[in-house]
Amino acid sequence: MSLNMKVAVIGPHDLVDAVLHIGSLFSELSMLPAPYQHERETLERVAKIRDQADILLFTGPIPYQIALAASPDVPMVHVHYSGTALYKVLFEGYRQRILSFEEGLPISVDVLQKNEVEEPLREIGLPIQDIFIKSYETGMSHEEFVAFHYDLWRAGKVTVTVTCVTSVYHRLISLGVPAFRVVPTQSAIRDALNCALLEGKSVRFSSTQIAVGIMNIDNFEQVAKEAASEYDIQRKKIILQQILIDFGEETQSLIKWSDSDEVSFITTRGIIEQVTRKFQDAPLLLEVMERLQWNASIGIGMGRTANEAEGKAREALLKAKAGGGGNCFLMMQDGMVYGPMGSELKLEYSARSENPELISLAKKVGLSVGTINKLISLCRRLGTRTITAAQLAEGFGITLRSARRIMATLEKYEVASIVGEEQPAGRGRPRQIYSLNLEGVDYE
Repeated sequence: MSLNMKVAVIGPHDLVDAVLHIGSLFSELSMLPAPYQHERETLERVAKIRDQADILLFTGPIPYQIALAASPDVPMVHVHYSGTALYKVLFEGYRQRILSFEEGLPISVDVLQKNEVEEPLREIGLPIQDIFIKSYETGMSHEEFVAFHYDLWRAGKVTVTVTCVTSVYHRLISLGVPAFRVVPTQSAIRDALNCALLEGKSVRFSSTQIAVGIMNIDNFEQVAKEAASEYDIQRKKIILQQILIDFGEETQSLIKWSDSDEVSFITTRGIIEQVTRKFQDAPLLLEVMERLQWNASIGIGMGRTANEAEGKAREALLKAKAGGGGNCFLMMQDGMVYGPMGSELKLEYSARSENPELISLAKKVGLSVGTINKLISLCRRLGTRTITAAQLAEGFGITLRSARRIMATLEKYEVASIVGEEQPAGRGRPRQIYSLNLEGVDYE
């Protein structure tokens, strides 16, 4: 069965045509052309075609960086320009007798990195001392590259300008500047198409991973005892059934009811990503708690099999119920944890690690690797290395007492130190502010 991966090709007309020509040889790829006149049209082209394509392929690094900054979650690749593509340009300059290799190479080159220009030239014995290079950095504009080349040429420092940017090439020609345009080699285009194919397979595989969700009504027995009547409980169960039926229809899930206070559902990772906005929100939990006024917890797990996904869902549910419940956590196949989903303090951390420093630290303080990773993630989310027990309690979804115990443990082993106090609003004892010493330890 053919993969039939749809690849949108974005770039100048001639480069898009070159990619389409080579792409026609890839039986698993369907090519969707999206050419532009100028790099500034990149986002417009992306907006028009992104919903039709599985992967975006850009013919150069600049439109790729523009799109990446605007839509980092969209699968995309780009054709790499290398020093090898420079050979054709230099040969053309020599053939037209504009360049003389014996007298040096007074040229200006943009986009390429310094080593990408100098290493290939050294290998064939060409001089590099007269070459001016302006490598591409995120945010650089068309005008910056034009000014770079034009100023060097006006000053007599270069006789030829070499650009990887189509719009820059046309502008330099209009200014009367001798300019050559670097275009990607056929091998570079083939490499980019192979990358698009691999990226597409990865996306397809991850999207079809099995996702299992387990929802549990927190303290259901106590809730049932406090209900006005048995009829009240039954009415709410009917509402819960309707919520889950609607959710199952929306997510194409198989709903599994149990006799206890637990319900599970099975769907795919791609659908969960869509309904939770890339694991940001927990719409099912929010609807259950708003309509029923019941506290609930949800754990979602991903895996290659239903059993593996259910195991991860059970682990995620335990995290969701910690500290009183009312949360939704998700655990990936590789141990990555997201949660509490729907919270402003949603954390992303790994429940495991192969980092020897982190493992050693966890053993030293008597906390799990997951807890240390979670703490680091919380600090990153807060944008600081100083934290109070109250912030820890809120971020972890645990009691203030448990948070104080964790901070006391970290202080005991000199992983945290008290650096100040803050007075909470209203009455209450001052909160101690801790500075964390986690230098050299990072979560994976």
